[in-house]
Amino acid sequence: MLKLLGKYASVARLLRRTHHKLMQYVGDDTILICGNERIYVYVDGRDASLTPSLLRDGRWEPELSAFLDRVLVPGSCFIDIGANNGIHALRAGRNVRGEGLVVAFEPQRRLLDLLNRSVCANTMVDRVHARRMAIGANEGIASLGKFAHFTGSATLTENSQIVEREEVAIAPLGIALSRIEAEIGRKIQPDVIKIDVEGFEYDVWDGMKEWTRGRDQLIVAIEYSPVSYRDKGRDALRLLTEFGEYGFRAVSTRSDSIGIPFAGSL
Repeated sequence: MLKLLGKYASVARLLRRTHHKLMQYVGDDTILICGNERIYVYVDGRDASLTPSLLRDGRWEPELSAFLDRVLVPGSCFIDIGANNGIHALRAGRNVRGEGLVVAFEPQRRLLDLLNRSVCANTMVDRVHARRMAIGANEGIASLGKFAHFTGSATLTENSQIVEREEVAIAPLGIALSRIEAEIGRKIQPDVIKIDVEGFEYDVWDGMKEWTRGRDQLIVAIEYSPVSYRDKGRDALRLLTEFGEYGFRAVSTRSDSIGIPFAGSL
């Protein structure tokens, strides 16, 4: 009997180590994942960037996730610009709870559909609002470039590896949020904004920097990609300088890649 109990104890320890992960193919190149965070996420099975990491590790950008866990509390408002399949928006939705608010912008139609399915699966429709839109410096229609095997990535900048394009509406952040306020009948007062738009961050900032004035304690977490800005003829150091001019303080959250996310806080 003692031997038998010991065997069951070993199985229990193994289950705890595997975090009871769910990985289920549900058709249409779509996989449903639920890992140790207990958040359901629909992902694109064709993607060779984000999806393999989620399947292997059950997480994506852990440094950024940990940072968002620290700054997002019940009642917070989180804006996700470049939401992808919603891995950070869903985590934020869990942290801000029912009284909080999450607004996610994702320009790819396929990824937005996956994100909305995940919102429903996690019963967050009351607080997570996703829109198919790009955020930039000007309002209009933009051409979004997509890659062959990296379906979790797309760019509004020029890239020789683009194989397909998708048109999408684009607007400065302030205009986009005003429209969503009218739709949901709720004031949007962001506490934290995440920007990860594959080298287009400079343009997002150009369209929102004046909007940030007077917004005390606003935090911006941005994927800082100096090589991409240089290739577009932009001054990467000038972007950091402008953050300081608008009252932000840059704090690195990762230092192991060319693109370094940092958080700016007033």
